[in-house]
Amino acid sequence: MGRKLDLSKLTDDEAKHVWEVVQRDFDLRKKEEERLEDLKCKIDKESSKREFLTRQSHLNETHCVHCLQPFKFLLNSKRQCLDCHFYTCKGCSRYNKKEQGWVCDPCRLSRIVKIGSLEWYYEHVRSRFKRLASPELSGCFMQVLQNTGLN
Repeated sequence: MGRKLDLSKLTDDEAKHVWEVVQRDFDLRKKEEERLEDLKCKIDKESSKREFLTRQSHLNETHCVHCLQPFKFLLNSKRQCLDCHFYTCKGCSRYNKKEQGWVCDPCRLSRIVKIGSLEWYYEHVRSRFKRLASPELSGCFMQVLQNTGLN
């Protein structure tokens, strides 16, 4: 990201407009990072709560691990999350048409964070280069990532 923007050939109005656009972009990126950090905090809190509750014997078989409502045959049936495999109620999960299954709200938020932060992409790139590259080439690739701000 060490490049500088050359505005010397623009008029004052054009340069001001470019600067405002860049500033808006910076502000939007900052807001998105803050939103993703808030989601990460919510996910961490929920994960620790779930971890504690699932240690209780058979609690997840009879109650929703998120809202602790008891499961009932017709009124509040249990649904297993595709990601964490815990049982949740209909109010604490959403149906994923593409995967044809239920995903609980914390796992759905985790997916949103992973997509929004491009974490899925970086994991994929790193895993591919770890398998294919020699240590020298891998180090070179990591240097490129650092220079471009992708790491």
